[in-house]
Amino acid sequence: MLVLDNGFLRVQINEELGAEIFSIEAKGKNFLASYDWKSPVPSVTSRTYGSAIQDWLSDYRGGWQVLFPNAGNDATIEGVPLPFHGEFGRTHVQVLEHSATRLVVSAGARIPLVLTRSYTLLPGESVLFIEQEVSNESQTEWPFIWGEHPAFSLPPGSKIKMPVGPVTADLNEAGPLQDIPMGAEGSWPLIENKTGSKADLSTVPGGGVERLCYLHDRPEGWVAMTHGEDLIGLSWDLQAFPHMWMWQEIQGPSFPWFGRSAITALEPACTWPSYGLETAIKTGQAFSVKPGEKKRSWTTFALSNLEAFAISSVSNIDKNGNFTTTK
Repeated sequence: MLVLDNGFLRVQINEELGAEIFSIEAKGKNFLASYDWKSPVPSVTSRTYGSAIQDWLSDYRGGWQVLFPNAGNDATIEGVPLPFHGEFGRTHVQVLEHSATRLVVSAGARIPLVLTRSYTLLPGESVLFIEQEVSNESQTEWPFIWGEHPAFSLPPGSKIKMPVGPVTADLNEAGPLQDIPMGAEGSWPLIENKTGSKADLSTVPGGGVERLCYLHDRPEGWVAMTHGEDLIGLSWDLQAFPHMWMWQEIQGPSFPWFGRSAITALEPACTWPSYGLETAIKTGQAFSVKPGEKKRSWTTFALSNLEAFAISSVSNIDKNGNFTTTK
């Protein structure tokens, strides 16, 4: 486990699992949902579960992954099978640079693309800045999709603020505790629930719930969240990630959760729904990179205090993690 620490944020990154962020810590707490479960046994240390989704979930312990070169359902591209959520998040990366406040890693995919990813703690700030770059090692053009997969440990009653826009529930059942009809539609923060009334997605539920919704065609690339007395900000490159997946897995009884999880994931994504690269190519949502070309993106995590301003007043979060507020 690699560590970054600038005295304001302490970040743990696992170089053996695609440089996923295991924790983002400040003031004695972890703002990511991260678990040390002994079960289920991970497929990487045992054997396949016979399902691409179950293999990925067996390894999952929360944190923040990058999804690349696939996101969502497994896919086959030019005869090459790409697993659920892509193979990068389960790859042992090469460390190119590591200091107290900066880490750069790189690894190839199953197709001839290489992802280089950097993590930088800004000096004197509670800000983590992530950049990534895709390059093509072949002599032909190749498609890919990508997304960020941060799972936050938001307590019950936490508030979520982002610009108004369309929201659509996934067409598949999220789990036995799902409270939103499959395919339901709304406008953030409201969406139809199974009782025929409206569910307010901007408040983290106090009881068990399982949801997967898409906040597609985002007008702006930012979201703010309360975490106790702290305020989390997430901003991102809207050209790279024009959509967001919102996934809540709270006390779900099924594999691999077994009632133990409390996850609210807000995931900048280049596609929706989560049907994988093959579908993204057909719908025109996939990116492609030519030989010698590079594709880049950025994402920023920022931390502030609710004493500075209320979440209701947040009107923007920029690339450097600065909150803009209205009076």
